[in-house]
Amino acid sequence: MRYRALKLEVFGATPVAASAPSDVDVEEVRLAGYETGYQSGWDDATTEREKSDQLIAADLERNLRDISFTYTEARNEVLTGLGGLFSSILSQFLPAIAAEAVGPIVDAELAALTNDLGEARCELLAAPRTVEQLGWLAERHMEIDLRLTPEPAFADGRVALRFAGEAREIDLSAMVDAMATAIRDFTQQEPQEEERRNA
Repeated sequence: MRYRALKLEVFGATPVAASAPSDVDVEEVRLAGYETGYQSGWDDATTEREKSDQLIAADLERNLRDISFTYTEARNEVLTGLGGLFSSILSQFLPAIAAEAVGPIVDAELAALTNDLGEARCELLAAPRTVEQLGWLAERHMEIDLRLTPEPAFADGRVALRFAGEAREIDLSAMVDAMATAIRDFTQQEPQEEERRNA
C-alpha cells in the first residue's frame, strides 16, 4: 500500500506574524486601566459618603427632636417652679414699684406748680394705699394748700392733680399693666409660638 502526502489548499494570503505591541499602546492600556480604577474608587467613595451623610442627618434630626422635647419639659418645670414668684411680682412687687415711683414724679409736678402759681390750692386724688404713701408731700409742699383725697376707683400708680380749674394726671398703672401682660404672655405662650415670634 502506498502513501501519498496530503496537500491542503491555502485560503487567503500568507499569515503575517503578529507584531509586538508598541510602547504607545502599552501606555494607553495602562492609562485606561488607571482611569477605570480611579473612577470606580471615586464612585465607591461618593456612595459611601452619601450613606454616611444620610446617617448623620438622621441622627441629627433625632437629636434635635430630643433636645426640643427636653427644652419643653425643662421650660415647663422652671415656669411651674417660678409660679409663686411670678404671682408675687404681679400682685405685690409691680404695684409697690408703681406706688414708689409715682412719689418723685408727683413731687416734681408740685414743685413746678409752686413756681408757676405760687400759693394755690391743689387736690391730689389717688388710690387709698397710694394716698398713704404720698402723705409726706403735704409737709414738703406746705406753701401749697394740698389736700390728699382717696379715690377707690384709681389703681395704684395713678394720681390726678386738680388746681386752679386745671387737671393733670400721672398714670403709671398702664406701665404696670403692660409689664404684667408681658410676664403672663411669657409664662403662658407655647415654645413654638415664641420661636415663631423670634424668627
